[in-house]
Parts: sequence; C-alpha cells; structure tokens
Amino acid sequence: MKTWRRLVAAIVIVVAALSGSVSVSAHADLVQTTPANQAVLDQSPPEIVLTFSEAIDPVEPAVRVVDADGNEIDLGSADQSRGSDTLGLVVDEELADGTYVVAWQALSADSHNIRGAFTFSVGEASATRSGLVDELFTSSNESPGGAVPLAIGRFASYAGIAVLLGGLFAATVLARPQLSTRRVGRLLFLGLGTAAVGTAMMISAQANMIGSSLLDWPTVAATRSGQWWVLRLAAILAFVPFVVWRHRLLSRIGGTVTVAAGLGLLAIVTAGGHGVTGRWVPIGYAATVAHLAAMTIWVGGLTLLVIGLPRTRFWETANRFSPWALGSVVVLAVSGTINAWRQIGSLDGITDSSYGRWLIVKLALVTGVVATAAITRRLLHRGEVSSSANVPALSAAPGPTSPDPESSTSTATRTSVIVELVGIILVIAATSGLVNSPPPELDQPTNEIVSVVQGDRVAQVELEPAVTGGTVMHVTITSPGGGLDRADEITVTAELAADQIGPIEIETIPASPNHVIANNADFPVAGLWTIEITARYGEFDQVVFSIDIPVET
Repeated sequence: MKTWRRLVAAIVIVVAALSGSVSVSAHADLVQTTPANQAVLDQSPPEIVLTFSEAIDPVEPAVRVVDADGNEIDLGSADQSRGSDTLGLVVDEELADGTYVVAWQALSADSHNIRGAFTFSVGEASATRSGLVDELFTSSNESPGGAVPLAIGRFASYAGIAVLLGGLFAATVLARPQLSTRRVGRLLFLGLGTAAVGTAMMISAQANMIGSSLLDWPTVAATRSGQWWVLRLAAILAFVPFVVWRHRLLSRIGGTVTVAAGLGLLAIVTAGGHGVTGRWVPIGYAATVAHLAAMTIWVGGLTLLVIGLPRTRFWETANRFSPWALGSVVVLAVSGTINAWRQIGSLDGITDSSYGRWLIVKLALVTGVVATAAITRRLLHRGEVSSSANVPALSAAPGPTSPDPESSTSTATRTSVIVELVGIILVIAATSGLVNSPPPELDQPTNEIVSVVQGDRVAQVELEPAVTGGTVMHVTITSPGGGLDRADEITVTAELAADQIGPIEIETIPASPNHVIANNADFPVAGLWTIEITARYGEFDQVVFSIDIPVET
C-alpha cells in the first residue's frame, strides 16, 4: 500500500504543477492575407483570403468581418476551397468606403487554438471604435478554462497508454508466469482505464474550447487532430480483449498481433500531435513513434517491478529488465534529440518559447532518472555478484540464486526502482507540457526591450517575443540612482493609435517589488503599440510612463 500511496502522491504533485500552466499560442502561423494588413484599396475586394504556414481547421465563426463601428458584414462561412492551409471568404457585395476589421480563429494540425485580426480599408481609412477588436475576441466561443483540463487529460492519456502497452510487453517478455495473475490484470486495467479517461477528457476539453459544450464531440471530430483523438480512444478500448484474454498472448500469433496493435496505437497517438508538424515530417513521425515505444517499455517495466509482481519475483525480473531499460534510454535520447532540433532549430528557441522551457525541464528530469537507473543497474550487478559468490562451486543450480528480498541490497534496489518510476511519471508530465505547448517558429521572432525615463524613475517593458496573438510581457520600474520607493500598484494598457485599437487593459501579476508580468499579453494586430504604465504610490501620488514598442505578426 505504501507504493500505491507514493504513486498517487506523485500524480497529485504533477497535476498541481500542470494546473499552473500558462496559455500558449499555436504552431501554425498566419503568413499572408489578401487584402494585406492595413492596406488601403481603391475598390471593394472580390475576396478575403488568409494563408497559414501549415494546414489548419476552421473553428466557427472562423472569419468575422465588421466595419469601423462594429457592424457585422454577413459574408457567409469561410471555406478552404483554396487549400487546407487557407481560409477564404467571397465578398459578393460592394463594401462601402471605410476601415474593416477581420477577426479569425482556427485549429492547427497539432491541436493548438490560434486566432488574430487584421484591418484593411476601402477608399479612405476611418477610425475604428475603441475596444472593437477586444469585443470580437470576447464574443468568440473559445473557453479559456479548457487549457488546464486538456493538459491533465494529455498526461493521463500518455501515462495510461505507457502502463497498458508497457505492462503487457514487460509481463509477456520478462515475467511470463505472472501474466495471467490477478495482480498483473489489475495493473493493465488501471492503465487502460486511465488512458481512456484521459483521452476522453482531452476531447471534452477541446470541445468546450472550440465547440458549444463539453459534450460537443462532433465539433472536435471534424478537425484533423480531433479525428485522431477519437480514433485513439477507440484503439485504447480495443485493448480490452487483449487484457481479458492476456494468457493467449504467449503464443507466437498472439504476441505478433499484440505488438502490431501496440505499434498501431502509438502511430495513432503520433498522428494527433507534433509528430505531423514542423520540418522533416516523415523523420519526425518515425522518431516520435520510436520515442513513445521506448517510453512505454521503460514505464511498463518499472511499473511491473513496483506494482505488478510479488517481492519474491522482483530480483529475477529486474535483472531481465535491465538491458531493456538501457536500450530504452538510448532510443529516448536519440529520438528526443532529433525531434527537439526538428522543432526548435536554434538555441534561441529553447529559452524564448514555452516549448523550449518545457524541453529543458524534461531534459533535467530525464538526466535525474538516468542517474537513478545507473544506480539501479549497479545495485543489480552487486546483488548478482554477491548471489553468485554464495553458490557452492559444485552446485547443480541452473543459475544464480535470488538474494533475500529483505536484504539491504534488495531493499535498496527496490527503493531505487520506485524513485526511477516516480521520476518517469514527472517526465511524462513534462512530455504532456511539451505537447500542450506549440513549437517555436524556426525564424524566431526577436524580443523587444524599451525603456523610458520619467523624473527620477525608469520604466522598462520587455516582450518575449514581440508578436501578435499572445506573448509574455515584463514591466519593471527602477531608478538610475538605485534607491526607489515600492509602487503600491502598477497597471498597464496598450493602444494601437494607427488602427484606433484600444486602450486595452493588460492583466498583470506581481513578480517582485516594482516588477509585474503578463503571461498572455494579447496584441491582436501588428504595428507600433503604445504601452502606458501607471505606477501608484500612496493614495494621491502616481507616475505615468508612455512607451512605443513594435509588435510583429
């Protein structure tokens, strides 16, 4: 029971960590619009077309067009007749002179939500109503509360699949006599149930974000990633007969069918995520399948050792599992390196994106787990040598006897395996964080840092990076002389005067004295934005800073 409590505690810690995840932008990017952003046309355009860097799925309402006063221009639903990487509207009525705002939203191939806006004018530009772009996004049907359930669902799905497939493999290859036991059966059903519930949670969370409710699965199933998620759930449930009749897997045919079904499930999982996006997709797809397979073998073997076997079988099975664990580590390292370079492409992408920061966390955890695995292998070797030394030279025993399960070496080895398994749980959590974050653009946008002096105070604004659609903003107030009163409150607004957008209030959280952070500062349109910072000191004293900072698409 202590082992189960440790595992439950580890899972609770992971879930709590995931609940603090910040929202992210998406992998597919808007690369071109017709008309161009801020273009002034002599006459009404025949169509409005948005072109993205990769295939996307429209999320209704995919494209909305309003005039400068916010009146909706009914042009029907956007279609993808010009290609899967486009959204297009036919303008079948003459647009009157003035400025128009085009707001859009879609789903990228790796399941991330994306949205944005741009403007164009006919005849002569006109001022848009203050707060108009904000209102368009506020009226979107996306629910911001879906990101955390989606991340937790991904974690549960990955962990459950690893226990299910890895447990089947490990029990069949390493501990055949135990495969039919009730203990192993409970372990496999735990993995299957966790995987099914986690996947269903993913679909429901996505349905709540892009559809009408948690039960709006048809909307999710209409997207590329959603189709693979539904297929993943069906493939997981298809393993029920494999678990119920697992004793039949010992035959050559049963084993072959199980391996094929397991690889098929991993291929389906890969097709619904980052494995089908970025550069070198065929290489990335193969590397991701290999990565998942190695992960399931490692997780399955460790879980079987800790939960699925009696102590009397631990030492023998641990020795058999050792070379498989070493091979899994090698495959994980090689495939992970390939995918990291494929998606990031530069060292800057590691520190300047949520994807890169999750990668750093995962690498740190993997390093710790590999170090623990090395300790486990050393303990196994020490126990095997000690066991062999205790066998008489003329003994007819077929091999080394198992050391006493209660011996210090055996206890230390089991403890090391438990630590290794908890570490793997954290690695899976980091993997779910990676999948929940979009890979950075290969041509990484630059950060912008701008400062302004007001009296004896300096305000500095940093955007990481300076892009539309959501970014990280740091606002810091300092003094050239070093001494400075602590501001009681710091508020931030943003305005794009050229397009009459704003002022938009940017929600910040305190990071330290005179330093606030906005984890998702949303600049909907590219241009030279004016950031206004108000620092309040006491009841009657305040200082206002105004900073112009460029934002790219």
